[in-house]
Amino acid sequence: MISRILWPLLIVIAVVLAVVVTAAGDETRTQLEYLDEIRAQATNLSRSGESIRDLMPRIREVDREEFTTVFDNVAADIDVAQAFVANEPPTRSLIPVWALYRQAVEAWDSGANLLAEAVLQAADDPDDAVVVNSIGDALADLRAGDNLFRDLRVEFEREEIPDPVSPLVDVHLAPAEGGLLSLSASYVAAARASTNGLGLRPGLQVSQVVTDPSWQINVDGQPVVPASETIAFSVVVTNSGNVESTPETLAMTLTGGAEPILAQVEVPALNPDGQATIEFAPVAVEPAVLYEILIELIVNGLDSDLTDNTLRAQFTVNES
Repeated sequence: MISRILWPLLIVIAVVLAVVVTAAGDETRTQLEYLDEIRAQATNLSRSGESIRDLMPRIREVDREEFTTVFDNVAADIDVAQAFVANEPPTRSLIPVWALYRQAVEAWDSGANLLAEAVLQAADDPDDAVVVNSIGDALADLRAGDNLFRDLRVEFEREEIPDPVSPLVDVHLAPAEGGLLSLSASYVAAARASTNGLGLRPGLQVSQVVTDPSWQINVDGQPVVPASETIAFSVVVTNSGNVESTPETLAMTLTGGAEPILAQVEVPALNPDGQATIEFAPVAVEPAVLYEILIELIVNGLDSDLTDNTLRAQFTVNES
């Protein structure tokens, strides 16, 4: 009699336990899948951090395309994480993990976007002083994200959190340690260096001076013009920048004669990598006189490097 009652009861208990174990297994599997997705995203974000740390010390030499490519890739990895944290986790036990990861991702998103924008703004507008503070704020956000992720790694070690298939890598998106103000100022100075191609600026330069008659270099290294009563100067102006230049003025000053000779000619707008040959009207010269020609590009608009806008040379004219 007892066995007839006991066996059905044991069967019911076994079924209930099987259901509980299956449910627990399903929950653990769901948690592991969630944690493993975070781990996979962290691996990509870690590589993004390496890209930033490689790029920022080289700001003085990189061009705009390389800079924007790096930060576009960083933004793409952060966007994946943003979409993931937009939804709450599948179980309540994962809420602390989700909350820390969400805050880290939001801080990284703010910091990376602001850093990219501020560095380019610094390069595009050499007179903008606000960018120093903007870059400082961006670095602070990136560091905050790094600290929150460090807390997340500690949260992963809690006993209630199932161990993911692979360990959670560390993520650092902040480019460097050190004082925020000094780092920010150094990045601004690097972004404005004439050695890089970051800024959307023309790069006008006086590339060459040609004479008619053509001068030759004598044994002493001195330019000498064949015997002539007049000489005409032509100047090659080049735009080595990455945007079109505005029309500017090219000035010529010739000294050595009785009176200085001054002349100005307009330089047309030049496309990137474009050049123009600017011709000045012929001027009278005399033999055996040491002349000095000064060519100066008078720039009123933006220019990536003002140090290559002049050219000076001394020459003489042969006697007939």
